[in-house]
Parts: sequence; structure tokens; C-alpha cells
Amino acid sequence: MRSSFPEKIIISGGASMSKVLSILLVCLMILGVSFSTVSAQISIPREDTVYCIGAIWGPPTTWNPYAPQATWGTDPFLFMPLFYYSNAKDAWLPGVGETYKVVNKTTLQVKIRDLAKWSDGKPITAEDVEFTFNTTKKFGFGPGAGWYDYIASVKAISDKVVEFKIRTDKPNYFSFMGYSLGTRVMPKHVYEDLEKKGQNIRDWANNDPAKQVVSGPYKLFFQDPNNVIYERLDNWWGKDVFGLPKPKYIAHIVYKDNASANLAFEKGDADWAGTFIPEVYALWEKKGLPIRTWFKSKPYYMPDGIGFLYISYQNPILKDPNIRKAIAYAIPYADMLEKAYFNYGSQAHPSMVIDLFDVYKQWIDYTWARTTWKSEDGRIKTNLDTANKILDTAGYKRGRDGIRVTKDGKRLGPYTISVPYGWTDWMMMCEMIAKNLQTIGIDVKTEFPDYSVWADRMTKGTFDFIISWSAGPGYDHPWNVYRFVLDHRLSKPFGEETWAGDWVRYNNPEVATILDKVASTLSPVEKKSLYSRLQRIVYRDLPAIPVFYAAHWYTFNETRWVGWPREENPWWYPPSPWSANNFPVLFGIAKKGETPKVPTWLATRDKGGYLIPTSQIWNDFMRAK
Repeated sequence: MRSSFPEKIIISGGASMSKVLSILLVCLMILGVSFSTVSAQISIPREDTVYCIGAIWGPPTTWNPYAPQATWGTDPFLFMPLFYYSNAKDAWLPGVGETYKVVNKTTLQVKIRDLAKWSDGKPITAEDVEFTFNTTKKFGFGPGAGWYDYIASVKAISDKVVEFKIRTDKPNYFSFMGYSLGTRVMPKHVYEDLEKKGQNIRDWANNDPAKQVVSGPYKLFFQDPNNVIYERLDNWWGKDVFGLPKPKYIAHIVYKDNASANLAFEKGDADWAGTFIPEVYALWEKKGLPIRTWFKSKPYYMPDGIGFLYISYQNPILKDPNIRKAIAYAIPYADMLEKAYFNYGSQAHPSMVIDLFDVYKQWIDYTWARTTWKSEDGRIKTNLDTANKILDTAGYKRGRDGIRVTKDGKRLGPYTISVPYGWTDWMMMCEMIAKNLQTIGIDVKTEFPDYSVWADRMTKGTFDFIISWSAGPGYDHPWNVYRFVLDHRLSKPFGEETWAGDWVRYNNPEVATILDKVASTLSPVEKKSLYSRLQRIVYRDLPAIPVFYAAHWYTFNETRWVGWPREENPWWYPPSPWSANNFPVLFGIAKKGETPKVPTWLATRDKGGYLIPTSQIWNDFMRAK
């Protein structure tokens, strides 16, 4: 396991450490003293530091959101959006923004906090917001990439007020709201200065702590290929609004693999985990460690999205809804969750709606689900007899080897079901699905290629069966899942790569029409009716089969820090260290021995807090002229 700090360190002029200390450290290294011990005592005291695992799996790259892949921490801790969104609360927390105003059904204005300043003392203005969006459009990547498909204009109408106008040719209130409120704001004066100096913005690393200009409560303190450390800004502008986060430092060691990271967490060398931990419940049930997940008992983790079984539409046999329905009944949902997934999730609802969040249950047509799948909760129950009966009735007779054939003699298989090698939980799921499909007469074998090979097949549609992800909970759920899985406008011709969605190349113009209507209406009654129509199509065609709710990996060790959000005290969600919206988490925890206090600003405004329910924003648009 790697030490807490590297064996060699270069201290830049901006590091908060004197030259005397730096010379002392070098001398101690020459004398053979362990640097990890010295650094832990002098550089960042363990009692003031939250150590994380699961957010970085390779050397850090850049802290520039306009680069292809910014290092973890850039989003949660360095650069703030106008508002943060919470899935569980279905509410928005003002960040750099303070208030919003719905001017009319096409116009939204956001007032930026008067106190909001960049770490170099310059005010955060509406021009910074306008510049952020325009620069992203100019380069085609960066914060809010893709906003121009939904927003007609972003304009600073005063020093502290920015105005967003929705595209009226194809109004999409989901994306309009998400981009307008949730996009990270960048410092205009910093990037303009770079351009004047001829710096290619895409290649700028922004890795000098002395020169970083941020809006959040932390900035980079130290980084090397094995470590990333952030230091709290005690003169942060937001301390008069939010207070200061409790940890002085946030640190992340780049471990070589999941096992070594989890071992460090178990030992108390890390406090905040966003990793897959096999049999995590044994850590407190058998070993008695002060470790917990969101739930103390199964499913242990809250959902972060839906895991689907995607079935290609390129094979004409697999297009048959009868085969797809038989497959849906053959999937061993409960056994997979117990034996492969350690009960870390629950079976997904076939409606493609994550019904573990109360706010989303309103969008499920439970009557139709119960009628279609003949179960009390509307879920598909594993039943091999039903699966066989469906195939028998559809005319797929078994050959001598037990594998079924079409009416014109074509064999159902061989097909492959795959996930990347090393994804052990999903690999076991594939084995279990393949076994049951063989039982009902469909010849399916497992294949576990390297991730790059698997991803290439997934994005090009050149697969038979895969287990993979989709969109998750959010202000636009379940529209976001339907769009990701079903919208043919997101896909490209078979064999061309796309990460946007519709990996199976499902092509149903009716779905696209319904999706556009859902996004353009403000009426919850109309939305519910449109979602019901989508669910009837989904149950009929089964373009992809929802299998399980993928876990939001969040585990905490209270050896040194206490008060983490959990089922009994759900004061914020999502709380994983890699979540871009985990900003409030570090304000509500406390050192062991101190009493943690949930920030009062995490209440809704009618109760004295800052939170704005999404329903209030919808209602304001509905009432607008």
C-alpha cells in the first residue's frame, strides 16, 4: 500500500509552508526519516484532514474545467455553480447564486450573491456567467457543454444579474433548468488573461496552488502522481453565508487498486469512501468497526442509477418482443442481487423510474404495471415457466440440443453477454443470466473483454447482450432515463461510436415525440399522462430491461469524523466523495468528540433555510405569463 505522502516532494512558492520547514524536511529525508510520518505531523495534521478513497484512480491531470478531464475536487470543492441540486430533497441550494426570478415562460433571471468573490478578491459577476457559457460554446466542451441546444441566450443584464432565455423552437424545461442553475461558473478575468498571453485554454493545467483562482471553500495545496490535497480557504467569501467546512484539508491518495484503497479505509487511514466494498456490512456486524453505509441493512446504498440489460436491435431475431419478454422473466433478479451484488441494491421497476425516491413515484402508472406483469408492485418476477410458455406460444421450438429455433430453422444463438473484465459483481450477473437463458432455450455465453474493447462495442452497438448504466436520479427524472435509453436522435448509425445513449439503436419516432412533449410541458397532469404512454411502449417493446438500481457508493468511517448523513439523519444526498453536488457534506460533519450540527441553511426557505424545492420553480413557470 502506498504511503500517505510521496517519498519526494517539491514545494512551490505558493505552498503554505516556510522555507525553514522545507529545508528541514529535505534534511530529514536525507537522514532516512519516514516522510509520511513527518508530513502527517507538520504538513497536514490527521485530525484536521478528511481522507477520501474512490474518486481518483490514476495520476491527477488538471484543475481546468475546460480541459478534457479535470481532476476530482475541481467540481465539488473549487468551482461552485449558481445552485446545487439534491436528489433526495428534490430541491436546489443557492451557491454563487442567491435568488431566481421567472420573468415569463421563456425567461429566467438569477441574482448572484453580493458577497460572492473569487479567491483573488475580485467579485463574481454576471459577466463571469456569460463568459463561462460562451466559452463552452466556443470550444464545444467545458462547464455546461451542450447548453446551446436548450438555451437561446445567456446575458449579463447587470453586474449581479444574469438572464437565460429558453429556445422556443424546441423548448425543454428540464435541460433549461439544469444548465441555467447547475453550471459551474469560471473566472472571466483569469481565462481572458490566458488568451491574451497565447495560452491554449484546453492545455492549461491550472496546477499551481499559488495562482489558482476559485470560488469554493478549498483550493489545491499539493499534488503529485500519488496524492491530491486541498486546503480550506479560511478567508473564503462564503463563510458569512454558509460558515466554513469543518475539515482544514481534504486528501486523496491514489491507490493501486480497489482492494488496497478499501484496506486503508477499514484501518481508519481514510474516512470517506466512494468504492465498491465486498461484504461491507461485515465491517460493523462482525468486526464492530465504526463504519456505515447509508442504510444499516440491505440494500445498504441509495440508488445512483439503473443497471440495464441492453439487447441489440441489429439481430432480427432479438428484435422480437416475445423473445425480449421471455428474457425479462428469465432474469434471476433476486439471486443476482444477493449473490453477485451483496444485496447492495434492489430490483429496478420495469417502468424505468427509480421508485425508491418518493418524489418519483408519482410518475409510475402502477395500475398498468400490475396489469402487465401481474405482480403487486408491478415488478417482473423471475419465472422460467412463464418464459418458456411465451417462447412456446411464439413458435420457437427446441432443437435436439435444447436450443430453440425460429420457424424458418434459425438457431437462437450463440450470443454473448458481456461486461468488462474485473467488474466481478457484474461478471457474476452475466453468468447467472446466461445460465437461465440457456435453460429456456436461448444460447448465450459470457464474454469479459478489456474495458476499451467492451466500451467500443457498446457505443457502436456491435454487441448481443450487455449490462450497463443509464441516467440516474435528478431534477429531470425519469425523462432523462427515457431519453438516454430510447431516443433514437442520440444514437448514430450502427458501427459508429456514440456515448450519448440509445446503444441498442431502438428507433421509434413516437417515443421522440412524447419525450419532446414531456420536456416542453409545465403541467404535472400532462407529464403523468405522457409518462404513462411511454411505459406502455416500454412494456410492449422492452428496448432495454431494467434489472437493478446501481448503488451510490458511499461509506464513512467515524473513527475521526462523525455526523455523516445517513438513513436515520438524511440531511443531504448525494454524499459520495466523487459527487459533484456533495458541497454541504463537509459543513455538517465534526471531529470525533465534538457535536456535529446540520447546517440550518439546509432547510427550505419557508423553514428558515436556503433550499428551493423544484416544485416551486415549476409552479413559478406555470404562473408566469
